[in-house]
Amino acid sequence: MSRSNPAAGRGVARIPDLAALTSYLTNSGWTVEDTDGRTTMWRPRRTGSHDPGAHDPIRVVLPTSQHVQGYDDRISEALDALSFVEQRLPKEIADDISFGGADNVAVRLTPDAPAGEAPLLLAYSAISALKNFVVASAAALDSPSLVLPPRRPQRAEAYSSQARLSTQSGSFILSLALPLADIYSDESGDSTPPGQDALVEVPPQPFGRKVTNRMLTATRKARQLAEEVGEGIRPLSSFGDFTPDAPNATELAALSSLGGPEHDIYQIRFAKTPLSGGAAEPALLRVTPGQQRILGEAADYLRTRQPRAGVTVTGLIVRLFREGGFGQGEAVIQGVADDSGEARRYRVELGEIDYNEAVRAHAHGLHATATGDLDIRGTRRSLRRLTSFAVIPGLDDES
Repeated sequence: MSRSNPAAGRGVARIPDLAALTSYLTNSGWTVEDTDGRTTMWRPRRTGSHDPGAHDPIRVVLPTSQHVQGYDDRISEALDALSFVEQRLPKEIADDISFGGADNVAVRLTPDAPAGEAPLLLAYSAISALKNFVVASAAALDSPSLVLPPRRPQRAEAYSSQARLSTQSGSFILSLALPLADIYSDESGDSTPPGQDALVEVPPQPFGRKVTNRMLTATRKARQLAEEVGEGIRPLSSFGDFTPDAPNATELAALSSLGGPEHDIYQIRFAKTPLSGGAAEPALLRVTPGQQRILGEAADYLRTRQPRAGVTVTGLIVRLFREGGFGQGEAVIQGVADDSGEARRYRVELGEIDYNEAVRAHAHGLHATATGDLDIRGTRRSLRRLTSFAVIPGLDDES
């Protein structure tokens, strides 16, 4: 994860096929400068977004056949050259080629253990947090809310299963390859399944790149807010100010848990493939123990204070009220919400038909279920904008 020596602690890079590596060079800004029939020499193309001549001395030499002696050594040297130019690890580039386009998110943990080892509890916490972070950021693309609904979008869950986790030597580094394309994507018009050794023509903003950008933006914003809260510049409630880049509660909890139960300091590094949107220098962020604790508190604050969409409550009707004998009224359900598992009282506003059903449920001791947006005001919890209300039939109703 060192920018000055990206090959340090790189692990073992998978040796890609010659055709896949050649395609990668072509699509990531390299051009053939010379060929002698046995080898091809490649140089970086100059573009307006780069310092002209910054990498002029760098050349990548490839054999013209994959069956030459020493092929693996020559390709390893090529990956080392690419690593220097892109400021990414050779293994990250090999994963990029293998996926047909993949960004990388790596987390360096700092356990009191020999290099390459970590306590099981820390490793489990970090891996679980990484998975939750990917799902939360992918879900945020379709659910712009400070508290995600209990049921995550299927696309977000499916995308997280495509990510590939590996470890690198160093303190203890978890490296996550995030493919640009997901199984729902038809943007490229390519039929190659994700994960095969084939490169596709990648659109400027594929789903995977949107996830990477969201994870990076959420991390930067979360660190900034945590630092300001820690210095007393802003209150914890500032995490509840909704903006397009505001991290949601699940992202905050994940960033808080990456350092493990003891909140050990960690670094998180985002390295983007040049196959989508051009080359970009990796971003390296450091999250301190104090920031992690504030992020955990912020996640709890959002989950207990912020409205939540699509919450289902099931329980007994314990109170009813309406003015007059007809029209809408209020019911109170003593039950459990599916997003928290907590047994509390929830108020719901019902139309006349549903209110009459609630009266029947109360009279016969039947359970009712309601789904809506959970609104919390102090100790008062209400379900608003109901999408469903129903009385669960008892044994007598089924006979």
